[in-house]
Amino acid sequence: MGNVTIVDIAKSCGVSIKSVSRVLNNSPNVSEAMREKVMSTIKEQGYQVNMLARGLKGSRTNIIVVFAERHHEEHLSIWHTIMLKYLFTYAKKRSMKIVLSPSSSERFEGDETDGFYLIASGIADGAILLENIRKDPRVDYFESRNIPYVVFGEPENPHVPSVSLDNFDVGYKGGLYLAEKGLDQIAMLIGEKKYLSTQNRVKGFMAAMEERQTENYIFTGIDTLEKAYHKAKEILEIYNIKAFFVSGDERALGVYRAIYEKGLSIPKDIAVLGIDNIALGEYYYPPISTIEQDFEILAKGCIDYVISRIGREEETEHKAFRFPCKLIERGST
Repeated sequence: MGNVTIVDIAKSCGVSIKSVSRVLNNSPNVSEAMREKVMSTIKEQGYQVNMLARGLKGSRTNIIVVFAERHHEEHLSIWHTIMLKYLFTYAKKRSMKIVLSPSSSERFEGDETDGFYLIASGIADGAILLENIRKDPRVDYFESRNIPYVVFGEPENPHVPSVSLDNFDVGYKGGLYLAEKGLDQIAMLIGEKKYLSTQNRVKGFMAAMEERQTENYIFTGIDTLEKAYHKAKEILEIYNIKAFFVSGDERALGVYRAIYEKGLSIPKDIAVLGIDNIALGEYYYPPISTIEQDFEILAKGCIDYVISRIGREEETEHKAFRFPCKLIERGST
């Protein structure tokens, strides 16, 4: 059928045009049965929504821009890929669309190649920041323009809307676990200092080390597998390390290689604990012990939160949601 209109969809479903519009705009005042009926008819009849036209008219487009940190043009790690998978999956369930945009946490870009252009042009309804820093200029941009957004992370300002893993608990739980196994001289390898998640993980780790009076070392700026490999090689030449606590299972693979090249074994000589519980970690040799985060719950929290803010024209109270982590013990410890 060609040139299908919203009127045709309403007639086919036996409902009002307003009801179809509510479904298309992802209104919360729509039953699940109605949503499924309308969306099924739209799919059958090939109705296409002109997103650009809707954006220019000031209507909702049901598009959310996800801003992923550029990381010196090394945009996406395995963690990003997994998180995005769950964001895309859950957004689809909520009849929303995700647009991914590389972004710098140190400034916002106003040119046409950046996701900010979509939001400024009314082509996107809201945004999710996957990582943030102190006094993040992108947050100021959203706040000053009353743009619905949520930060995936732990901003220092409690009034910034956010969804996050409890990163202090991640550092504390991992450090305490290694210390309670009787391991001393623990090296923590973690990402860039500017990220609040990094700072909170370090604080949690230090709290555990002080509590157990365990000798430790902290190395920041380790944000790629290659950097983890080279830093671990360097550390093994200087210190008598008994355990590595690595912020990211993907980076821990570099640590594995450094340990094996030194002629040492895991966990007999050195234990390794990671973070994230990526599927690949179960196939390391030995499988890596890790701090698990529930990607599905975190992605759902981000999408639901930003949709709730998009759907309300009046000012809403900002909230911070923190989710616990879980330690998974495998062969590397």
